[in-house]
Order: sequence, then C-alpha cells, then structure tokens
Amino acid sequence: MKTGLFIRKYDEVEWEKMNKNKCVFLGSEGCIYKLPHKNEIVDLKNKIKDMEIHIITPLVSQMNLQLAKDAIDDLISANAIDSITFNDYGVLYYVANKYKYSNIKFYLGRLLTKSFSDCPWSDHLNRNEEDFVKKYMNGFALNDPRKIKMFKDMGIEGAHLSANHKNAEGLKEIAQNGFDIIVHLNTIIGSSSRICSQAQYHGLSYPACKDKCEKPAVLRLSKVWSLKEDGYIEPSKEVKRMVPDYYVAGNITYYRNPDQELLLDMSHLITYGVEDSHFGAYVYA
Repeated sequence: MKTGLFIRKYDEVEWEKMNKNKCVFLGSEGCIYKLPHKNEIVDLKNKIKDMEIHIITPLVSQMNLQLAKDAIDDLISANAIDSITFNDYGVLYYVANKYKYSNIKFYLGRLLTKSFSDCPWSDHLNRNEEDFVKKYMNGFALNDPRKIKMFKDMGIEGAHLSANHKNAEGLKEIAQNGFDIIVHLNTIIGSSSRICSQAQYHGLSYPACKDKCEKPAVLRLSKVWSLKEDGYIEPSKEVKRMVPDYYVAGNITYYRNPDQELLLDMSHLITYGVEDSHFGAYVYA
C-alpha cells in the first residue's frame, strides 16, 4: 500500500510531507470550485519530479457541468496526471468517452461506491436479517457482476472506498477482480447533497463561502426523538456509542473511520491508503 495525502487546494500542500510521500490526491468530492488549476499541477510536478498526482472531481450540478468539463480538459492537457477520480456519472461519461485511450487511470469516487455499511448504525438496522442479506447490503457497487462489466467497459480501473470491518469482504472481492483499491484511512462519508449545507446555513455564495467550508462544523448528538415520550429525550449509552461526531465540510458530511488498524492489516490488498489532511486535526482531536 502506498500512502497519499488528500488535499483540497494547492496552498494546503505541505512540502515536507509531499517530498516524503510523493503522492497527492488533489481536488474535492463535493465542490466544483475546489478543482485545482493547470498551472498548479505543472508547478507541483516541476517541484517534485516523480510526484504522483491524482485528481479528485466532485459531484456536479447540471448548471456547473460545462464548467467541470472545461476544467478537466485543461487539467488533462498538462500531461501530468496519474489518475482522475469521478464522483459524478455525467462527468465520468464525458471523460471516459473523450479520453478513452489516454494513459490516465479512471477511478470511481466514494460518492459512486457508497455502501449501506457507511451508516454507523447499519448493524442495528440489519439485526434481523440473514447473513447473506447483510453481506449484500454491506457491499459496494463493484461487488455486482453487471456493474463490474459496465465500469470496465468505461475504462474504470479502480475505486475509492470508505472501508470498515462491515464491508471488508466486499473490498477483498473487488481486489480479486483486478481493480485498484484506494481506501480513505481516516474518514468515512456519512452523507452528501447537491446543496452546500454551510453556504446555505450562512447565507453565502462562492467565493464568500470558501472560508466556512475550510473550517468544518462539528455535529454531536444531543437528544433523540421518542415516539413514546412524544418529544426529545436524552440518548441512551447504546445510541451514543453508535452515533459518531460528524464533520460538515460544504456539502459533504464525514465521520472518523473507527477501523484504521484493520485497514492497515489489509494493506496487501490496498493500492493507495489516503489520509485526509484537511480533517486530520479534527478527526484525531
């Protein structure tokens, strides 16, 4: 397993770490305005010659689809990218068709590989199900043979996964099918939306919303709704154990991955282990 840093904008690059890892995942899973520029990619490549540069592209609204296409075309023209990750089927379809014979690897992003197991209390919801149902529910899109064929036909060579103990078997199956496995070691995506939660909450629009997005809001469970009590009550210890702290960054909500040690033990199956540098100070606090 090779380790890489997930960085959302060029001026967050920590050069000491970059020189050590020489592998960066640059971009955003949720915001089109956080895509890097061509000159930044070229500058990064010039400063560290053998640097691996992986671009992560976000979920894209129809209004911003052309903006995304133009930005990706410009990035590809730099001839400095090792892979592009897609979190939007429209963008994937466009790039997969236009650059089918490029030397750039195409990866599925976490918004396209979400699993029921990403829900922290999925075991509780699945408690009355048979084992084969639990395995199916906790699997990924790439555990479906029909989808495997479709994605391979589109040139997909790997996938970013929010992996944990509940979907470890699904991860193994994907690796056995010859896909590159990119695992995010310190975060799991809890939810996503097309509307930016922080911009909406603060009544801001881009670029004024940028500073809010870069300081994730922390959501902690306070009370739960009770039908019996017809109102909010204090959560039980069991509920508190199941519900983690959430970190809201723009239109994506993350929580800390509790199974990092397990993932390190599975490193022989993992192509890249990604550490989200943007959330390091938050998830380890």
